[in-house]
Amino acid sequence: MGESEAAALLARLHAAQNDFYGGGGDAALREVLSPEISWHVPGDNAIAGHYEGIEAVLAYFAGRRDLAGRTFRMRPRDLLTGHGAWVASLTDGEAVLGGRQVAWSTVGLYRLSGGRVAECRLLPLDPETFDAVWADPAERRADVPATPVGAEAAPATSAMSRATLAAGYDVASPTGTPGDATAAGSGRTPSSPETGSRASSVSAFRVRPRHCDAQGMVYAGRYHEFFEDAFLDWLDEHAGGYARLRAEGVDMVIVSSACDHRRPARLGDPLTVEAGPERTGRTSLTMAFTVRDPGGPVAEGRITYVAVGSGGVKTGLPGALASRTEDRGR
Repeated sequence: MGESEAAALLARLHAAQNDFYGGGGDAALREVLSPEISWHVPGDNAIAGHYEGIEAVLAYFAGRRDLAGRTFRMRPRDLLTGHGAWVASLTDGEAVLGGRQVAWSTVGLYRLSGGRVAECRLLPLDPETFDAVWADPAERRADVPATPVGAEAAPATSAMSRATLAAGYDVASPTGTPGDATAAGSGRTPSSPETGSRASSVSAFRVRPRHCDAQGMVYAGRYHEFFEDAFLDWLDEHAGGYARLRAEGVDMVIVSSACDHRRPARLGDPLTVEAGPERTGRTSLTMAFTVRDPGGPVAEGRITYVAVGSGGVKTGLPGALASRTEDRGR
């Protein structure tokens, strides 16, 4: 089976699984799974085992669905293909278990035969976390890493694991990611770490098609949009929001901006943008930004803003900004 056919079959499987895990029927699953399907789940947890035949596999799927209360969602990332019958799919999972939103990542090794999936061997990237997430409810640990409900869970993938998996394979990014995630500048999920003595915020979103060029990589100019959106989130958290500045008769105008690119971000990647003040003057504010994916930094940037008042004349930074920043250049 060629790469495009394998990608299409796995996309159908994942879509059918997400529909079933959300409470849908099993007809679409029966169309993509071989009647003799076998499914292997490792570990010491409530779903571990070897399931033989389509009825046993569907019962396993139903067990996962019920444990997660129909909140389980899969987010396929990279598809790795070779020259034989096996393909590998790097996939992030998230669910609400025990009242906590949790996330994990796996590689599914799929054997394809006759236009259907004939076998799957599931390989968690972090077996300990996977066991804790899918523990029997009576034994579930309270220290499983959680994400607040409503926030996008951060996948546990890494550049090291992706590079290791890709060795000897061709890597094809899927054309889309099931499940909608928040785009830059709209309904993000900011948090507020303190970096040294400067208050920062972190905005999270997923790369969507409109962010990418024809190669499926984030277009260079988009990073400046990410920075601007992250600055607005920072204002919301630490300075009362953009509306407060406008109410005080002040606006922030960009006078310089720069971006250093470390490596590409691609369609479907989950990204975070950390924003924080780097330097302030009487009328100016320089913000530093770091864009990261699960493997580390993707891009770093700086934007210098000048406060302007009526008629576009420079004015002093408003109190809400001055009180949350410091001059780190003096």
